[in-house]
Amino acid sequence: MLRELKIAVINKDFDKLKELSFQTPEFSSLKEAKEYLAYIKEAIKLLNEEKLKLSKEMAEIRKLKKFYEKENKDILNISL
Repeated sequence: MLRELKIAVINKDFDKLKELSFQTPEFSSLKEAKEYLAYIKEAIKLLNEEKLKLSKEMAEIRKLKKFYEKENKDILNISL
């Protein structure tokens, strides 16, 4: 499972990270548990970065939507 986690983090595979989050890890040593924890922290960091990126994109979409709604309203209010 550690190997799968490493690959998912390196590839930024959010679907695989989600899948792994439902599994209970088993460790053969303290070193392996610490390494697993390090990759979990990295996965959390990646998810937070993606969340921030998506929030910014959504804010930009909202701005564009408001702009287009205003432009369309202005066009419809033109008297001929």
